[in-house]
Amino acid sequence: MGESSSVRNRRPPGVRREQILDVATEAFGNRGFRGVSLADIAATVGISQPGLLHHFRSKEELLIAALERRDEDSFRTMAGVFDGTTAVDAILALCLHNAEYPESMRLYAVTAAESIEPDHPAHEFFRKRYARVRSSVARRIERDRDAGLLLPELDPDETAAEIIAMMDGLQVQWLLDPSVDMCAIMAKYLRRLTRPESGGGEVAP
Repeated sequence: MGESSSVRNRRPPGVRREQILDVATEAFGNRGFRGVSLADIAATVGISQPGLLHHFRSKEELLIAALERRDEDSFRTMAGVFDGTTAVDAILALCLHNAEYPESMRLYAVTAAESIEPDHPAHEFFRKRYARVRSSVARRIERDRDAGLLLPELDPDETAAEIIAMMDGLQVQWLLDPSVDMCAIMAKYLRRLTRPESGGGEVAP
Protein backbone atom coordinates (compact mmCIF):
# COMPACT_ATOMS: atom_id res chain seq x y z
CA MET A 1 0.00 0.00 0.00
CA GLY A 2 1.19 3.56 -0.69
CA GLU A 3 1.81 6.14 1.97
CA SER A 4 -0.97 8.49 2.96
CA SER A 5 -0.48 12.22 2.27
CA SER A 6 -0.31 12.87 6.02
CA VAL A 7 2.57 10.43 6.39
CA ARG A 8 4.44 11.92 3.42
CA ASN A 9 3.98 15.45 4.74
CA ARG A 10 5.46 14.49 8.13
CA ARG A 11 8.83 13.62 6.59
CA PRO A 12 11.67 15.70 8.05
CA PRO A 13 12.55 18.79 5.96
CA GLY A 14 15.99 17.37 5.12
CA VAL A 15 14.47 14.16 3.76
CA ARG A 16 11.93 16.08 1.68
CA ARG A 17 14.67 18.38 0.32
CA GLU A 18 16.75 15.38 -0.78
CA GLN A 19 13.72 13.81 -2.41
CA ILE A 20 13.06 17.01 -4.37
CA LEU A 21 16.70 17.13 -5.47
CA ASP A 22 16.55 13.49 -6.58
CA VAL A 23 13.50 14.16 -8.73
CA ALA A 24 14.93 17.43 -10.08
CA THR A 25 18.21 15.74 -11.00
CA GLU A 26 16.41 13.17 -13.11
CA ALA A 27 13.95 15.65 -14.62
CA PHE A 28 16.51 18.29 -15.60
CA GLY A 29 18.83 15.59 -16.88
CA ASN A 30 16.14 14.05 -19.08
CA ARG A 31 14.41 17.19 -20.38
CA GLY A 32 16.74 20.10 -19.72
CA PHE A 33 16.03 23.24 -17.72
CA ARG A 34 13.35 24.65 -20.02
CA GLY A 35 11.64 21.31 -20.56
CA VAL A 36 10.66 20.94 -16.90
CA SER A 37 8.32 22.97 -14.71
CA LEU A 38 8.20 23.24 -10.95
CA ALA A 39 4.68 21.84 -11.15
CA ASP A 40 6.07 18.72 -12.88
CA ILE A 41 8.67 18.21 -10.15
CA ALA A 42 6.21 18.89 -7.33
CA ALA A 43 3.73 16.39 -8.76
CA THR A 44 6.39 13.69 -9.03
CA VAL A 45 7.50 14.31 -5.45
CA GLY A 46 3.90 14.27 -4.28
CA ILE A 47 3.67 17.78 -2.87
CA SER A 48 2.08 21.03 -3.96
CA GLN A 49 4.03 23.65 -5.87
CA PRO A 50 3.85 26.04 -2.87
CA GLY A 51 5.22 23.19 -0.77
CA LEU A 52 8.16 22.83 -3.14
CA LEU A 53 8.74 26.59 -3.06
CA HIS A 54 9.08 26.31 0.71
CA HIS A 55 12.37 24.47 0.08
CA PHE A 56 13.51 26.17 -3.14
CA ARG A 57 12.38 29.67 -4.04
CA SER A 58 12.53 29.20 -7.83
CA LYS A 59 13.28 26.71 -10.57
CA GLU A 60 16.64 28.43 -11.06
CA GLU A 61 17.54 27.94 -7.42
CA LEU A 62 16.49 24.29 -7.58
CA LEU A 63 18.69 23.66 -10.64
CA ILE A 64 21.75 25.23 -9.02
CA ALA A 65 21.11 23.26 -5.81
CA ALA A 66 20.98 20.01 -7.80
CA LEU A 67 24.23 20.88 -9.58
CA GLU A 68 25.93 21.90 -6.34
CA ARG A 69 24.91 18.63 -4.69
CA ARG A 70 26.45 16.72 -7.59
CA ASP A 71 29.62 18.76 -7.32
CA GLU A 72 29.87 18.19 -3.58
CA ASP A 73 29.68 14.45 -4.19
CA SER A 74 32.37 14.61 -6.89
CA PHE A 75 34.67 16.77 -4.78
CA ARG A 76 34.30 14.44 -1.81
CA THR A 77 35.31 11.53 -4.04
CA MET A 78 38.31 13.42 -5.39
CA ALA A 79 39.41 14.70 -1.98
CA GLY A 80 39.32 11.17 -0.66
CA VAL A 81 41.89 9.95 -3.18
CA PHE A 82 43.77 12.95 -4.58
CA ASP A 83 46.16 13.46 -1.69
CA GLY A 84 46.88 9.79 -1.19
CA THR A 85 47.53 8.73 -4.79
CA THR A 86 48.53 10.01 -8.21
CA ALA A 87 46.42 12.43 -10.22
CA VAL A 88 45.73 9.84 -12.92
CA ASP A 89 44.49 7.30 -10.37
CA ALA A 90 42.27 9.91 -8.74
CA ILE A 91 40.77 10.92 -12.06
CA LEU A 92 40.06 7.30 -12.95
CA ALA A 93 38.47 6.81 -9.53
CA LEU A 94 36.14 9.71 -10.31
CA CYS A 95 35.26 8.17 -13.69
CA LEU A 96 34.35 4.87 -12.02
CA HIS A 97 32.36 6.73 -9.36
CA ASN A 98 30.41 8.75 -11.95
CA ALA A 99 29.50 5.58 -13.85
CA GLU A 100 27.55 4.45 -10.79
CA TYR A 101 25.28 7.54 -10.96
CA PRO A 102 24.05 7.98 -14.56
CA GLU A 103 21.22 10.34 -13.54
CA SER A 104 23.73 12.73 -11.99
CA MET A 105 26.01 12.41 -15.01
CA ARG A 106 23.11 13.16 -17.36
CA LEU A 107 22.19 16.27 -15.34
CA TYR A 108 25.75 17.52 -15.68
CA ALA A 109 26.07 16.78 -19.41
CA VAL A 110 22.73 18.27 -20.43
CA THR A 111 23.00 21.38 -18.27
CA ALA A 112 26.62 22.07 -19.20
CA ALA A 113 25.64 22.09 -22.88
CA GLU A 114 22.63 24.34 -22.23
CA SER A 115 24.69 26.74 -20.11
CA ILE A 116 26.67 27.95 -23.13
CA GLU A 117 23.83 30.45 -23.55
CA PRO A 118 24.75 33.56 -21.54
CA ASP A 119 21.23 33.93 -20.16
CA HIS A 120 21.02 30.34 -18.91
CA PRO A 121 20.72 30.21 -15.07
CA ALA A 122 23.72 27.85 -14.83
CA HIS A 123 26.00 29.84 -17.16
CA GLU A 124 28.01 31.46 -14.39
CA PHE A 125 28.00 28.26 -12.33
CA PHE A 126 29.71 26.28 -15.10
CA ARG A 127 32.07 29.09 -16.09
CA LYS A 128 33.39 29.27 -12.53
CA ARG A 129 33.31 25.50 -12.12
CA TYR A 130 35.46 24.79 -15.15
CA ALA A 131 37.99 27.40 -14.02
CA ARG A 132 38.10 25.90 -10.52
CA VAL A 133 38.41 22.30 -11.70
CA ARG A 134 41.09 23.17 -14.28
CA SER A 135 43.11 24.89 -11.58
CA SER A 136 42.73 22.00 -9.13
CA VAL A 137 43.70 19.34 -11.67
CA ALA A 138 46.58 21.45 -13.00
CA ARG A 139 48.13 21.74 -9.54
CA ARG A 140 48.12 17.99 -9.14
CA ILE A 141 49.41 17.41 -12.65
CA GLU A 142 52.30 19.75 -11.87
CA ARG A 143 52.96 17.92 -8.59
CA ASP A 144 53.13 14.53 -10.28
CA ARG A 145 55.13 15.82 -13.24
CA ASP A 146 57.73 17.35 -10.91
CA ALA A 147 57.84 14.08 -8.94
CA GLY A 148 58.75 12.24 -12.14
CA LEU A 149 55.46 10.38 -12.46
CA LEU A 150 54.26 12.15 -15.60
CA LEU A 151 55.92 13.12 -18.85
CA PRO A 152 58.22 16.10 -18.24
CA GLU A 153 56.96 18.00 -21.29
CA LEU A 154 53.37 18.21 -20.00
CA ASP A 155 51.97 21.71 -19.49
CA PRO A 156 49.78 21.44 -16.35
CA ASP A 157 47.12 23.93 -17.47
CA GLU A 158 46.77 22.51 -20.98
CA THR A 159 46.79 18.94 -19.70
CA ALA A 160 44.11 19.73 -17.13
CA ALA A 161 41.85 21.21 -19.82
CA GLU A 162 42.51 18.18 -22.03
CA ILE A 163 41.66 15.71 -19.25
CA ILE A 164 38.40 17.50 -18.47
CA ALA A 165 37.45 17.55 -22.16
CA MET A 166 38.25 13.84 -22.43
CA MET A 167 36.19 12.99 -19.36
CA ASP A 168 33.20 15.09 -20.39
CA GLY A 169 33.24 13.80 -23.96
CA LEU A 170 33.44 10.17 -22.91
CA GLN A 171 30.58 10.65 -20.47
CA VAL A 172 28.35 11.98 -23.25
CA GLN A 173 29.28 9.07 -25.51
CA TRP A 174 28.57 6.60 -22.69
CA LEU A 175 25.19 8.18 -21.98
CA LEU A 176 24.30 7.82 -25.66
CA ASP A 177 25.72 4.31 -25.95
CA PRO A 178 26.55 2.37 -22.74
CA SER A 179 28.64 -0.09 -24.77
CA VAL A 180 31.34 2.61 -24.88
CA ASP A 181 33.67 1.61 -22.03
CA MET A 182 34.45 5.15 -20.96
CA CYS A 183 36.63 4.27 -17.97
CA ALA A 184 38.72 1.76 -19.92
CA ILE A 185 39.30 4.36 -22.63
CA MET A 186 40.07 6.98 -19.98
CA ALA A 187 42.59 4.65 -18.35
CA LYS A 188 44.42 4.09 -21.65
CA TYR A 189 44.51 7.83 -22.29
CA LEU A 190 45.85 8.58 -18.80
CA ARG A 191 48.50 5.90 -19.18
CA ARG A 192 49.90 7.83 -22.14
CA LEU A 193 50.61 10.78 -19.84
CA THR A 194 52.84 8.79 -17.50
CA ARG A 195 56.56 8.23 -17.72
CA PRO A 196 57.21 4.58 -18.68
CA GLU A 197 59.66 4.05 -15.83
CA SER A 198 57.22 5.46 -13.25
CA GLY A 199 54.62 2.75 -13.75
CA GLY A 200 51.97 5.48 -13.79
CA GLY A 201 49.93 4.13 -10.90
CA GLU A 202 47.08 1.64 -11.08
CA VAL A 203 45.25 3.15 -14.03
CA ALA A 204 43.65 -0.04 -15.34
CA PRO A 205 39.90 -0.10 -14.46
